[in-house]
Amino acid sequence: MKDGDAIRPDGGLPAASRTALRGPAVRRLLALRAGKKLTALHVRVAADALGVSERTVWRWLATAQSDETAAANPGARSRVDARFTVTPEVRGLLALWNGNVRAVHRELVLRAARQSPPANAPSLTTLHRALRRDLTPGERAGLAGGERAARRHDVFLARPRPWRNQVWETDHMQARCWSTSTASPAGRGVAGVGAGRAAFRGPA
Repeated sequence: MKDGDAIRPDGGLPAASRTALRGPAVRRLLALRAGKKLTALHVRVAADALGVSERTVWRWLATAQSDETAAANPGARSRVDARFTVTPEVRGLLALWNGNVRAVHRELVLRAARQSPPANAPSLTTLHRALRRDLTPGERAGLAGGERAARRHDVFLARPRPWRNQVWETDHMQARCWSTSTASPAGRGVAGVGAGRAAFRGPA
């Protein structure tokens, strides 16, 4: 007898049996929800029988509500989850829907269902995870709000770092006197500072 088939000391079901009952239990709870008969007591009883928390059962229901394939094996990581990446198709949908991830997910589910045979679409959680991993904050902001939104996150007018003393830059500001500083972009310190009397008469 395997360890997963052993009877629990408290008289509950073996671990293997509880895992096998997840799918039927979630589908039954979804049917109760569809008939507007689902209560917190139903979830509490299911959680106790399956050996998980009530919060876990609610999360399974939320996932199965948006992804029907998740109702077959709640709590199991889909093989699609491990390899899903942001493709040019997903980028195009993000641009089309102005960065609305839920709308992109609905479109992916519809496209997967139209295939023959039907394919597996990523869950909404998986899609969010892939977007955070594969896109920079600037890319995500740009797809949602355009170029101006992207510039708030990305470096603007960036230049390659030259070798030391290749380029010297000079800047100045007008106060009671003219202050001029010169520095090399490749260096860490200010190479020199020069100051002279202002070309205007200050206040008496």
